[in-house]
Amino acid sequence: RTVEDLDPGKKGDLFTRKKIFGIIPFGNKMRDYFDSYKSSQGHIQSILASLQSGKDELLMDNAAIDVERQNLWAAMGKLEQMIHVSKTLDARLEAKAAELEMTDPAKAKAIKETALFYVRQRTQDLLTQMAVTVQGYLALDLVKKNNVELVKGVDRASTTTVAALRTAVTVAQALVGQKLVLDQITALNTTTANIIDSTGTMLKDQTAKIHEQAASATIPVETLQRAFQNIYDTMDNIDTFKVKALDSMKTTVDTLSKEVEKSKGYIARAEGASQGGGGTTSGPSLLSSLEA
Repeated sequence: RTVEDLDPGKKGDLFTRKKIFGIIPFGNKMRDYFDSYKSSQGHIQSILASLQSGKDELLMDNAAIDVERQNLWAAMGKLEQMIHVSKTLDARLEAKAAELEMTDPAKAKAIKETALFYVRQRTQDLLTQMAVTVQGYLALDLVKKNNVELVKGVDRASTTTVAALRTAVTVAQALVGQKLVLDQITALNTTTANIIDSTGTMLKDQTAKIHEQAASATIPVETLQRAFQNIYDTMDNIDTFKVKALDSMKTTVDTLSKEVEKSKGYIARAEGASQGGGGTTSGPSLLSSLEA
């Protein structure tokens, strides 16, 4: 809103004088317009400072994400090793049980119930953990990329805003200087015309040329309008990017939520099996029979 309020296209003709009750002229629209720049500079600087602060937070987030992704990468390596060992053990136990199925069905059943079941259960848990870890790794990668794009957006917005302000200050200084010179020349010519009547025609022509020169040297207001249009286009692009990023982030959140909900069932089963197996004595006797 602060930047939009400075749009000269919304101020009407800045070269006309203001009038009280639409009749009595007073003040100067151009001077009031540039005074509004001065009063808004503090607010705009705070906006730029806020953008820079947000950029710094995004960069710090990315640094933390890099550390977490390294940890997840290491965890995935360890999980991969454990899954390999678990699958190998699963295959050998299954083969052994099949081998004993014909000669010693009881021992084969014991191997399946006391060893193969828990090994396969562990393999399932490891694979679930691997899936969750991979999802987390990919999600962090997306967040990091989003942060990088937002940082670029902040840089573009800040650069455009600063450029517009610099242009405004330059134009303001130039117009003020031109107006002072033009007023002095007009006053001098008017006084000279009143004193030296014989040169009235010459002074009339010269004054007209001076006014024409002053008007042609004025910086056009359309230049400021184009500068502010660049700001609006940049802000629209940032809003569009945020909307796209929200959809991607929502999808990631929904996917992770489903995986977490799915894992709760396995956690409950594992906890129930642990509590149920702690109060029985059949386990050791089966292990003893297996050793025998």
